[in-house]
Amino acid sequence: MSLKRQDIMQKQDTMQDSQDLQAIAEEIARFGKKLVSSGLTSSRFGNISALYGSKIVISCTGTMLDELETGQIVEVDLNGPCILDRIASSETCVHRMVYRSTAAKAIIHTHSPFAVSMSLLENAVVKPIDSEGILFLGDMPIVEGHFGTEELARNASAALVSHKACIARGHGVFAAGKSLVEAYTAASMAEHSAQVKYLVDAYRNNECG
Repeated sequence: MSLKRQDIMQKQDTMQDSQDLQAIAEEIARFGKKLVSSGLTSSRFGNISALYGSKIVISCTGTMLDELETGQIVEVDLNGPCILDRIASSETCVHRMVYRSTAAKAIIHTHSPFAVSMSLLENAVVKPIDSEGILFLGDMPIVEGHFGTEELARNASAALVSHKACIARGHGVFAAGKSLVEAYTAASMAEHSAQVKYLVDAYRNNECG
């Protein structure tokens, strides 16, 4: 292959990568709006990422999820910390370890109020009692660790090897999937199942009281 032809092909690959990354960033922004509008998290809290080859495309720290612009979404290395970790989400280390430990291609982290509440009321796991949660979601392990720490990264990644979602105690849901659609679905089911269980438990406790 001539150097000129090789140069042309490299430029084409670079252009394709740029277009792909732009599309992923736009999808992340779209799901940011969906998370807030559906009440799964408030604008100021949570983060979203997707895997692209050896890169993680992730929302920046301090951003409003329903006002995300593509310039507020960055690429960080999958295989270890990089300079852009400084402006990426504070939960980047958790996303990175989940990707390295599971088959996930997308991760959504929310501060969903009923899921957080149940993580403070249950000891180790939130077990759905609604039919959809039992069938499609399954148990949600409650994991320990302060946000943005290696402890949380280890515990969340271990939980997501065999579960669709887990809840960091007093903090929020980490939902994973093979796409942003799958991760969003898991995050939605996690909050729905947590809300149903919370309300049923409250009613039963009131009846007993």
